Parts: sequence; C-alpha cells; structure tokens
Amino acid sequence: MDSAPLPENEIERLQRLTEFNILDTLEEQAYDDLTFLAAQICGTPIALISFIDSYRQWFKSYRGLQVRETPREYAFCAHAILGDDVFVVNDADKDPRFHDNPLVVDDPHVKFYAGAPLILENNIRLGTLCVIDSKARDMSESQQAALAALARQVVSQLALRLKVKEFQQLDRAKNEFISVVSHELRTPLTSIKGALGLLSQPGIVTQIDKVENLFDVANRNTERLLYLVNDMLDIAKMEAGKLELQLEYVDIIMLLNQAIELNRIYVEKCGCELEVTYSLDDKAIYINADEQRLLQVMSNFISNAAKFTNGRDIIQIGCLVDATHVRVNVTDHGEGIPLDKQHRLFQKFSQSHDKGNQKLPGSGLGLVICKHIIELHYGKIGFESIPNKYTKFYFSLPIADIEQPIV
Repeated sequence: MDSAPLPENEIERLQRLTEFNILDTLEEQAYDDLTFLAAQICGTPIALISFIDSYRQWFKSYRGLQVRETPREYAFCAHAILGDDVFVVNDADKDPRFHDNPLVVDDPHVKFYAGAPLILENNIRLGTLCVIDSKARDMSESQQAALAALARQVVSQLALRLKVKEFQQLDRAKNEFISVVSHELRTPLTSIKGALGLLSQPGIVTQIDKVENLFDVANRNTERLLYLVNDMLDIAKMEAGKLELQLEYVDIIMLLNQAIELNRIYVEKCGCELEVTYSLDDKAIYINADEQRLLQVMSNFISNAAKFTNGRDIIQIGCLVDATHVRVNVTDHGEGIPLDKQHRLFQKFSQSHDKGNQKLPGSGLGLVICKHIIELHYGKIGFESIPNKYTKFYFSLPIADIEQPIV
C-alpha cells in the first residue's frame, strides 16, 4: 500500500480547513443532497464528502457508509487532493498503490473509486466529493464532469458557511459594541449630571475646593464624551467615504516627538514611561501626510500601550527607515492580545479584550479608524503580539521624494 505524500501547501491547507470549523459537525441536508445526486449520477452505492485532516479523513456526508472517519494513510481521497482533476481508480485490486489497502481488503471492500477535489483559491484542496463501489467499473467523461460540478457546489456551500460565520461574529460584535458604547455614554453623562446637581445646591459656591473638584469631574467626563463622539463621527465619515486628508510635507521625527509630548501625561497617569529607541541621522525624513491624522494614530497606539500594559512598564517608540519607507513602532510588555482575538483586531465593532480597561477607558473604535487613516496614506498597518511578553503596533509610510520641505 502506498500512502499519499503531503501536498506542498499542507500547513496552509490545514489552516484553511480549521477556519471553516466543519470537522466533527452534524449532518446537513445541503451536503447530503449533493452526495445523493453524486450516487445517482454515477450509479454507485456509496458517495462521500470527505475532508482530509492531519491524521484522518472525516466525512461530512456519508451515503451508503456506516463510519464517519478512517485513517488518512488509508484514504484514497488523500491521493485525490494532490491534483485538480477527478481521480479515478477503476479496479483497486489491480492497482499496486491500493491492492493491499485495508479499505480494499476489508469493509467497505473498495474496488472502484472516483474523487473530485474540493478546490479553494490558491490551489488549496480540503478534501473530495467521491463515489465508491465494491465492484470494478469504468466511469464516463460525462459522469466525471458531473462529479466535478457537484464538487464545486460543495465548495460553494463551504463559502456560504464561512460567510454565515462572519455575519454571526459581526452580529455578536455589534451587540458588544452597542453595549460598550451605551456604557461609555452613560457613565460620563451620569458623572456630569451628578457634578452639576451638586454645583446647584445652595451654599456650594462658598466651598472652593469642592467646586473645583466638581468642575474637574465635569470637564474630564466632557472630554471623554467628546473623544467618543469624534470617533463615532470618524467611523461615519469612513463609511461614507468622506474621511479626507489635508496633506503636507511632515518631518517624521518632529511628528513623533510631538506625539510623545502630547501623550506623556496620559502615559504617566497609567503608571508608565516612554522611551525613544530610534536614532536617525541629522537629515530630516519627510512624508507626505496629514499631520493631525497621524498624531491621532500615534495617540491611539501610545494610549493603548499605556492602558493594556503592566504598571511601570517602559513603552518604546521606534522608527526604522529604508530606501523608500519609514516604519514607526510602539511596543509595550503587557498581557498581549489573546490569540483568538488577533484575527479580528482591525475589524469594526471588535474588542480585543472581553472586559474594558479600567485605567483610562476609550471608545474601542480607534484601531479601525487608524487602519483607514494609514491606508488613505498608501501605507500599511499591523501588529505583533506574544501574550504576556510584548505587543508591537506599527505603521509604514512612503518617504517623500524631497530634500527639503516645500513651502
């Protein structure tokens, strides 16, 4: 017996299979209908939708068979996923690859096999739609074409499954977002109302210390509301395609220094410090950018680092330059981003932490806005995070092709 070699893209193939979350799920009529049609068209007693996992083949639909999985090393389908065409074995007893295969020698006594690979983009083949008979036989070209067409319908069902999963995640995220925003609006409004109520009490104006404290409470919560409203307005502008940039030539180091100074007090309130780790030549590095929008991105990176890192951490601000681009990094050493949340980090209505941060809470919309701003600059944004070690957010922008800024 010859076991099939692994596909060249095996790691990526298994990752995509995991994304569909289909292994070990219950039967579904849509898949059973396709195996019914395959068996009818090809005249076989067995038709399967088989997914090739790392160590087994698992059947989503298993017409004419009593088992849900078999070892991968025995799987005819493991051979079928190595190509794009229908893989046909007319008589397994006469095929040196399969004549002593346990699935041939024992139940279900496979003699005839035909499997159409389930092909995604980039030639990723998750498994097959296959038909099996205990008798040796031939298969016509029209039957092969029909089996391949049905296999494409299986792939369509998988794509639909993934889309439904995305919609469900988005729906849950929207509900979380509404809950968070409602709380974020209600909390400062309650504080402002309470402070104003106390200020309206008779005789309070003579108690200078209390008056100053109440004004401070009202002012801080007003600023918090303003940040939230501004983020929501930016989201609305993004949706409408009306978030515009005011471009000018900006010295990246001057911009970073300005961002550090603007956020230093905020960072200190969180019990952290800022450290500059870049060292560039005296020659200025210019980018064509909207200075205020980039300061918005930097403030988001720095404030997130301060909020979600450990106390007394040193937040590192770095800058790397190559021939065409400048990359800015902001690194903290806190708990990091949970692995199951990382793929959703820049999605709308997504929160990276289940519970809001209690240092200096924000709107939870900042990273989505940052991504849009950087992409409007024809740049790239991303992150690296190892839980309980470090998290690094970065963006990369093209360097302006000038020696000195144009006035």
